[in-house]
Amino acid sequence: MLKSLYIKNYAIIDELNIEFHPFFNVFTGETGAGKSIIVGALSFLIRGKADPGIIKNGQEKAIIEGVFSVDKSMDTLLKEADIEHDGEIIVRRVISRDNHNSIRINEMSVTLNFLSQLFADHIDIHSQKDNQYLLNKRNHLYLLDQYVSDDALFDAYHDTYASYHKLEREFKELNENTYNESELEYYRFDLQELKEAELDVNEEAELLQKEARYKSQEKYIIILSNVLDLYDGDSGIKEKLSTVIKELHINDELIDQVRENVDNIYYQLNDEIDKLKELYATFDEELNIDQIEQRLYNYSRLKRKHDTDVPGLLEKQKQLQEKIDFFLDKDHVLNEKKKELDDAYQKALSIAQMIHEKRSVKAKELEEQIRNQCDDLLLSNVNFQIRIDETELGTHGIDDVEFYIALNKNEEPKPLRNIASGGEISRLMLALKSVFTSISEVFLVIFDEIDTGISGKTALAVGQKIARIAENKQVICITHLPSVAACADAHYYIYKEDDLLETKTKVRRLNREEIIKEIAYISSLDDSPSALEAAEQLYLTAQGAKKHENG
Repeated sequence: MLKSLYIKNYAIIDELNIEFHPFFNVFTGETGAGKSIIVGALSFLIRGKADPGIIKNGQEKAIIEGVFSVDKSMDTLLKEADIEHDGEIIVRRVISRDNHNSIRINEMSVTLNFLSQLFADHIDIHSQKDNQYLLNKRNHLYLLDQYVSDDALFDAYHDTYASYHKLEREFKELNENTYNESELEYYRFDLQELKEAELDVNEEAELLQKEARYKSQEKYIIILSNVLDLYDGDSGIKEKLSTVIKELHINDELIDQVRENVDNIYYQLNDEIDKLKELYATFDEELNIDQIEQRLYNYSRLKRKHDTDVPGLLEKQKQLQEKIDFFLDKDHVLNEKKKELDDAYQKALSIAQMIHEKRSVKAKELEEQIRNQCDDLLLSNVNFQIRIDETELGTHGIDDVEFYIALNKNEEPKPLRNIASGGEISRLMLALKSVFTSISEVFLVIFDEIDTGISGKTALAVGQKIARIAENKQVICITHLPSVAACADAHYYIYKEDDLLETKTKVRRLNREEIIKEIAYISSLDDSPSALEAAEQLYLTAQGAKKHENG
């Protein structure tokens, strides 16, 4: 939840400090007063790239600061970053004209990437461009999968399809490539060189360790000699522990337990000291440092030659062998690779079919939910359909998904992109938001004039729908509609104030009397008794439909 937002020297805003309600917050005001700029400042706070252009004219820096409550997933990320909190975090961004910019959470510096990750699934900012997102067929599969919500199944398919796709590329390369004798001779030379090197994925690290020991052997010998003498020497630890064990022979349950534990420690110590003895003994052996360094040189030379690490060299050796084998017996190699490819395809297809079945079932559920939401928004004749056509196996399975809709009775559903009415698109988007936000980790939904193209009783339905979303998610809504404003828990009025030098954007939370006046004004530009009476009736009707209490 967003508790408060502080903005200074951002765009046309001089200084604002807003305390938010946990449920439905609405902003009204004249066009150009700065309502959308506040949303822009919040968006910049959590994910925007540093841009000195946002700084108010005549100022050297802009400051945006938000206070947020922390949920479980955010808590996990904060702990990983060693950021302490008491259930709240203060996110502060400072943007300077000289590019001295900072991002801090509870006074600890963080990266923009971390900040974006922290809020990625928690704040949903909706503007008019999101309507285009809904209309774009490419996004329909993602929306359906978001509703399906089976990460384990999707991850399993992703891994299986990736394996199939890799084998498909390898098979295509083998099938298309032919090698001449000179290329074959080159491959044979490289393969022989790698084979003779007798590479091992662990050997290089072991050789480096031996080299380091050789260079520090005098230090090793002194330390190990002292330690072994301390343990095994006259009156050493070993002898004293043995004496302790022998002396602890009293018929007492507690002492018996202590003796047993000391006995275990004695044998464990012996085992560890034996390891040190083995290491100490290696310094009596003749360590061929020239051989070690020659082996290390070979590793280094081959890694430079093939521009890869040791596992990459081993993979290169495998690939060279496959190329040579292929040259010598193309048909056999292709047949073997084709069998691998077919097996991988069948595994991916099997999971894709499982996903198809699940999508088909969940699509019916989602259709029903969207229709119910549309009923609430006075789109009672809507026939919303999710059509799933089977296609060739691909990155997302075997499904081609598109949303279809008919807005009137006895009308054939058409692709969603063919809808012309802005008001209908806005309501449909709101219906989708109602469903998807309820199953997400989003704790704040921001609507920037979602009510475009809406009027009359439809506007009240939209306001009530947003109020229902706000029963479980905090909502901030910018609106020009009195019916939407009447449904809010907290009403903020944004206005401009002129002084001798400049125009400043101001914000004020309205009390009940001021709310009625503002509703009357945006309804009819009138504050007559009849307008105020109508505004109060609208406010009472809207507030009466809500389930939670105002804060």
